[in-house]
This record gives sequence, structure tokens and C-alpha cells, in this order.
Amino acid sequence: MSRKLGSKLESTKARPKLIPGELKKSDRLSPEAAEAWDRILGQLAAGGIELSPAHSVTLSMCSTLVADIADCWTVLQENGGNYCKAGTGAVKLHPAAARLDVLRRDLTKALALLGLQKPVPDNDENDGPTLEDVLNG
Repeated sequence: MSRKLGSKLESTKARPKLIPGELKKSDRLSPEAAEAWDRILGQLAAGGIELSPAHSVTLSMCSTLVADIADCWTVLQENGGNYCKAGTGAVKLHPAAARLDVLRRDLTKALALLGLQKPVPDNDENDGPTLEDVLNG
């Protein structure tokens, strides 16, 4: 079986049959995360992405991650950059900068669960080499 580079794989797994409905915002969210919840929900709706009540936990996670990213960014701005000095005087990466990378990665994964993914071209008019051709030289 050969496949063209960049072509998408069709899944044999049935898509979940989620019923759209109103999502309930947790009252345990921080004020910043609650604000992010509203903003993300509005952007998803504007993008035509329908969510079901089953997405509430994932949206809460996204909102919390957005709030945490903003907090790390504030710490780094107050620090004057991504680096600080260790006890020995050596320059090191600020802990908030390292955490920021992890939070961004986690947010990307969580947003994919809500339906935000890299767009895949609709046309299969790729006349380039197949994956098999590239591997065989």
C-alpha cells in the first residue's frame, strides 16, 4: 500500500455522536480562568465548532492553562526576560519560562480535543512522490 506524502488517513473508528448542548462553567475556576472560558467558548462558536456538555472538563482545562500561561508571562515580564541567576551566579532559564513551554504544549493538545487542529487540504491533487517512493530512494 502506498500513500502520497501529506495525504490524510481516514479513520475506521466511528465518530462519537455527541449531542450539542449548553456547557456548565465550573464555579471552581479562578477569575482569570473563568474569563478565558468565556473567551475560548466565544471563539469556538465563532469558528463554527459545536461542543457538547461532555466537553466541559476539557474546556475547563483549556481555560486554566490559558490563565496559567498568562501568569507565567507576567512573571517573566516582571523578571525582565527568560533568564535569571542561580545561587552560584550562573545564568539559567527562569522556571516560569520552562513551565511556559510545557503549558503551551498541553494547551495545544487540549485544544485539539475540542476540535481545533491543523487544517488538512481537501484536494488530493498531489502529484508528488509517494511515501514508498521516498523511502525506496
